[in-house]
Parts: sequence; C-alpha cells; structure tokens
Amino acid sequence: MKKVLFILFSFLVLAGSANAQFVSGNREIMLTQKDGDRDPIGPVGDITPEDAPQTRSVIFQPVYAYLYNKVVTVDFQVAFSAVTVNVINETTGETVYSELFINPASFSIDLRGKDTGDYMIELVSDEITLEGYFPL
Repeated sequence: MKKVLFILFSFLVLAGSANAQFVSGNREIMLTQKDGDRDPIGPVGDITPEDAPQTRSVIFQPVYAYLYNKVVTVDFQVAFSAVTVNVINETTGETVYSELFINPASFSIDLRGKDTGDYMIELVSDEITLEGYFPL
C-alpha cells in the first residue's frame, strides 16, 4: 500500500513540475477584436448601453497566439478562407512580417533575428480583424 501511495505521489509531483515548465515557457498573446468590428451597420433603435443585454458567458476565441523563444505560433479554432498576418514593431513602426494564408489551421513566425521591442500581430480576414501586443 505504501508503494502504491509513493508511486502516485511521485507521479503527481513529476506531472506538476512538467506542466509548470510548459506553462512558464509559453506566453499567450491576447488577441482582441480591432476597434470598429463590433460597430453596428444599421440603426440600433432605442437601446442604450444601460438597457442592452449583459453577456455573462465565456466569449469564444476563434484564434489563439503564443510566443515561445521569439517564435509566434498561431492556432485557428475556426476555419477562415484567407487571413493576412502582419507583425509590426511598435517601437519603430516597421512591418517585420506580412503574409497571406489560405485556409490556415496553424503556423509559426520566427522572429529570432528581430530587434528587441514591443510588437503587434494583426490578423485580418473578411469576417474579423484581431490584434495582439507582445514584447520581444
């Protein structure tokens, strides 16, 4: 019985340390909708912000982005026909990466040769525009 408990305890400790190493190495880039994507196209009526329904559920994220060792990985949870990806050095205003992806599922952008600074990633499709900020 003691051997079984020892093995279970050891497994939990090792699994916890492996998970901590994984989480600390990856940094999620928080992607948000760019201003204007949520603006209504037509008249809204008599609804004011105080009268509008309140959303209390988890908001579905169609795309996730992560930074690890100066490599940005983008994972799509929804199918997009085409997405243009731009990475801009916010410090200099220079676009350091730009590419059009057709039906993307996942891709990585290697920024290891780029200068240290604050960067923005922008994902533009017909359906939505997302942006996220990260330091390099």
